[in-house]
Amino acid sequence: MSAVLAHEIRNPLGSLKGHAQLLREQLEPGTKDYDKADRVVKEAGKLENLTSDLLDFVRSNQVKLSPADPSALMRHAAEVAEDLLGEGESRIELELTDAPASWLLDSDRIEQVLVNLLRNALQSSPPSGRVVCRVGVERGQLALEVSDGGAGILPGEEEAIFEPFQTRRGKGVGLGLSVVKRIVEAHGGVIVASNRPPPEAGAVFKVLIPGGETTNATRTTGRG
Repeated sequence: MSAVLAHEIRNPLGSLKGHAQLLREQLEPGTKDYDKADRVVKEAGKLENLTSDLLDFVRSNQVKLSPADPSALMRHAAEVAEDLLGEGESRIELELTDAPASWLLDSDRIEQVLVNLLRNALQSSPPSGRVVCRVGVERGQLALEVSDGGAGILPGEEEAIFEPFQTRRGKGVGLGLSVVKRIVEAHGGVIVASNRPPPEAGAVFKVLIPGGETTNATRTTGRG
């Protein structure tokens, strides 16, 4: 039902937003009419984001596995997250030494997971704070870890933050981490949220995905 509604809303919403943008372009900035048209464009944009979030949530349990390079996914996700937030100098540190060369993953979905976690980490950290990402293997499982330098997770909310519509931010509807959890579980994995041990501050999100490294022949075809 969510997917149907989101699809049905998207087309007329796109038309509404497009015409409002055209109207805004014909008006004088600073006038009341311009401000009203601008408000319509912004509110339509919010609804557009909501429909996208709903569709992501509905589709997040569907994955198509193929050999992928976890390090490449993490590097690209870091670039995307910083671009989305308009970051200047990079604040993301990558620890990829122990990363496997290839793993069976849905590349698009896992990149979505990483972008979401990295964006949250950057937003949670102070302007000069660093975000540390690690890719490795733990007990035969692919480990993807993102830690920030923010205020951390409130006691008792380690699991609740993955529930739909849970958010402490003024923007967004709180579906991001729910989508992340569903994608990870669709891979047969788990995601765990915790706080960094004192005296360090901030939260740590660790994703563990079972499986194993693919063969050398498969690695070559999977890197594309």
